[in-house]
Parts: sequence; structure tokens; C-alpha cells
Amino acid sequence: MGQERRRRKVLIIGPTPPPYQGMAVFTEMLLRSPVLSAAYEVLHLDTADRRGLDNMGRLDLGNVILALRHACELAWRVARHRPDVVYVEVSQNEWAYLRDAVFIAIGRALGARVVTHLHGSHFRQFYEAARPPFRWLVRRSSRWLSGALVLGEGLREIYDGLVPAERVRVAPNGIADPFPEGAPARTSSRPLTVAYLGALFRPKGFIELLRAAALLRDEEPELHFVFAGPWVSDEERAEATELVAREGLGSIVSFPGVVSGEAKREFLREADIFVFPGIQAEGLPLVILEAMAAGLPVVSTPVGAVPDAVLDGETGLIVPPGDPAALAAAIRRLASDESLRERMGRAGRERFLAKFTDERCAEQLVAALDWVCDLGYG
Repeated sequence: MGQERRRRKVLIIGPTPPPYQGMAVFTEMLLRSPVLSAAYEVLHLDTADRRGLDNMGRLDLGNVILALRHACELAWRVARHRPDVVYVEVSQNEWAYLRDAVFIAIGRALGARVVTHLHGSHFRQFYEAARPPFRWLVRRSSRWLSGALVLGEGLREIYDGLVPAERVRVAPNGIADPFPEGAPARTSSRPLTVAYLGALFRPKGFIELLRAAALLRDEEPELHFVFAGPWVSDEERAEATELVAREGLGSIVSFPGVVSGEAKREFLREADIFVFPGIQAEGLPLVILEAMAAGLPVVSTPVGAVPDAVLDGETGLIVPPGDPAALAAAIRRLASDESLRERMGRAGRERFLAKFTDERCAEQLVAALDWVCDLGYG
């Protein structure tokens, strides 16, 4: 009998909830994945900052202490467990990337292959706008990568001139199907519910959606707009509150706060149209995948890898970022055509099941890790 191949190891560096945000949810999904654990022995370094979302990416004493502690833990775990691959969910701002560059250097120095996974799409802008020492750091640390993963085909060019093209690979986001029993059945309720789910943060476009609501306030069919998620700042909350009062939206707009678990499922069941009008460079927001899984037509913007999921005219509608009139027109089109909503929602769920489940995501990540190990990029 031939000698059985040693089982490969991957050390995943990333946060877990709480607080709840995209990278933390994604990390938790990977750690629970039977597909990944069947292919690799999975190790984990948890980089979560339990103080809350407002501390992410900031240069303060707490973050410096956390980064130093995590770097020491990483060196100890790599030296002890000898993982084949160190997987880093890489950041897109200077101080957080400085920490990530240390992680990359430690993994490389101790003999592991290092793979980064970019969960956003403004890495290139960050790099080009950074100060010269940071640009040098990005170039230098990028040379140490055995592989660089992005969320969509259109994002490969982010690494042009930084990582050889043959080392860049697509590994999309994925989530567990929140509706394994099938997409919820919807009735022709009035008013129709337009749903937003995510941080109430200006770059996410929720203010533009409020302005679109003002444009649609007196139209038929009657619409109700529900904004679920945490307020990121008192300033944005005050701006939204003032806009609702000025435009007389109090009767058609509600802010239920954070929804999770069964409350999130119920939120998606009761929605008729899902809107995520991102302005900033996004990756592939998990809330869009949740809406597709729920069989909802999605209105979004062509940022990041969103067009890989939301096919304009097929699973939803794509509008320019920062354009309340275009948002209103897309919502009006869907609100006035029940068969269009049903057709797009059904196509969205089919696309989710084919490409963006947790199982499919883990399969593609395993393929990427195998690719790095087998090709021997150093």
C-alpha cells in the first residue's frame, strides 16, 4: 500500500461575531463548513475586537495591543502547527493593513504559503491614495503572497502590478441558505414593503433610499420602507430623522433596529422588494445573498462584485450609485408589476443556489487552497 498523504492544514485569520459584520459572519461560516473541514485540518486565529464596530481600522492603543497580541499568537501557532496555508482576510485601510502585512510576513517567514482574501473592492483606491511608505509596504507584502483571492471576475484588476495575474483567483462570498424550506410565498399585500438591511451608514446609500421614498410617497401602489440595521453615528441618525420629518415620511418609513436569527427571516418574508443602494466600493454584501435566497428582486448599484450576483433585468435592477431618482424609478417599475417581481425573485433564488451557498463558497475556497498548494507558489 502507498503511504497516505498527510492531511493539509489551513490557519484562518479573521474575526468572528460579535460584533456582527460581513467578514465576521463569513469567518464563522468557514469555521463551521463541513466541506472545508473534510478537506483541511482547520486552525483559527480570531482577530475580533469585541468593543464594537466603531473601533475597526482605527489607530488607538487598544488596537495596537490587539494587533501585537494577535501577531504573537500567530507566530506561536504557525511554529507549533506548521500549517500548509495561512489565510488572511485582508483589510483596506492603512493601519489595519499594517497589521495584516505583519501576519503575511510571519506566515511567510515561518514557511507557510500565504493567501489573502479581499472582501471589498476599494483596495486599489486605498493603495493609490496611501502615503509612499504604505504603498511600498503593500507592494512588498504582495510579493510574499502565494495567492490573492477576490470576490468577482471584475475585481481581478485590483492586483494589477502587485500580484502576478496567475496568482489571482475568484472565490465569491457564500452563506447558508436561510430558507432551506424554500423561498417564502408572498401575497399581493398593500402597502408593498421595500426593505433595506445593513448598517445605517451614509456610504451604504440609505439616505439616497430615503430620498427615493420621498419621491414615491404619494404614488400608487402604496409603499412602506423598512430600514433594519444599526445606526453607525449620531450624526447620520440626526440627518435621517430630519429628512423623514421634512419630507413627511413618518407614516411610510420605519426603523426597527437590528434584526437577526428568526427576526431576520421574518423581515425578509414580509418584504416585497429588497434595496441595497451602495455608494462606496463594496465587495459582495451578504445581505444581497440573503435577499436572493428569500426570493426577492434586488435593486442595487454596480459596485464591487454586486453585478456578479444581481444580473440587471434578470434577478434585479442595477442603478447608478447616489441617484435617488434612478432608485425611485427602479422601485416604481417593480412595485407596479407583480409578475416581474416574482420572475426576478425566482431567478435570484436559483442563482443563489447555483453559485452563492455556503457549500458552493467552501468548495471554491478549497479549490483555491488546493491550487496554491499543488502549484507550489512561494
